[in-house]
Amino acid sequence: MQKTLIVFHRWLALATSLFILILALTGSALVFEGAIDRGLNPQLWRVIPVGQPLSLDTLAARARAAAPRELTAITPGRTADRALQAQAGATQVFVDPYTGRILGTRELEAFNRSLPRRLHVLHTSLLAKSIGGAVVGIATVASLLLVVTGMIIWWRDKLWRIRWSASWKRIVYDLHHSLGIIASLVLFVITASGTVIHYELFFRTPRIPPPKQLPGTSTMSLDSAARIARAALPGANLVLISMPAKADQPLGVAMRFPEDRTPGGRSRVLIDRYRGTVLLAQSTRDAPAGLAMNNVMRSVHTGDVFGKVVFTR
Repeated sequence: MQKTLIVFHRWLALATSLFILILALTGSALVFEGAIDRGLNPQLWRVIPVGQPLSLDTLAARARAAAPRELTAITPGRTADRALQAQAGATQVFVDPYTGRILGTRELEAFNRSLPRRLHVLHTSLLAKSIGGAVVGIATVASLLLVVTGMIIWWRDKLWRIRWSASWKRIVYDLHHSLGIIASLVLFVITASGTVIHYELFFRTPRIPPPKQLPGTSTMSLDSAARIARAALPGANLVLISMPAKADQPLGVAMRFPEDRTPGGRSRVLIDRYRGTVLLAQSTRDAPAGLAMNNVMRSVHTGDVFGKVVFTR
């Protein structure tokens, strides 16, 4: 049994090592995904806080003037010295929240060519869309199997010591066993959570009634949507408001509580865009078991569960 396990472990590692290496390197870089983009494009992101921010509707109007298309999302800066980002079709518009000045625009095509975005897509789909996504899923499961089988193989001999006077092959062998078992717990957490995230094992999309536009009505203002969302989830901060182009889709407001570890927060409010009624209010504080597990897995996988340094420069 032990010999069979060793052979399986070696051949699985040989067959998937390249993909696992790519996922490991890109995953490490993605810890700094936002900071990389802000560091490469400070003219788009950096602002000087002066007084109080303008209203969301005022900032949205400035963004529409810079890119005369319907806005589909607006994201306030997470820190005081960060620009507000508006999505207008395939155009990103960066606005100084204090003055309303347009800092610049960026087309989606240019964003997709940027280093952080390429790293993200490489990590999730190997730049090969659905086929690459399937390969990533298989590589993630393979990584989990390698960690588990490696721990079982190590348990028999329990090798800790590194014989530095031995041949280089023996040194590599000892290093593999010693460092492997030391890192096994972290690797198990990363690979197991990655598997859960990739296959959405605990995620279920709730069903909500679609909004119906009444004659003479229009989509509510962004400031009104923000007030409704804050009232629905008291104590949570606004992260993003999405305005789908289809009239029968609600406004989506992403919210974040102070204790939430992920930048996105994972709480959300769906609002009837015409009546202003709350269709769904999902909070990380009282999320159902499946959603709570999904949130935890994402925080664990990215390392946000232990907190994260926020890079503002």
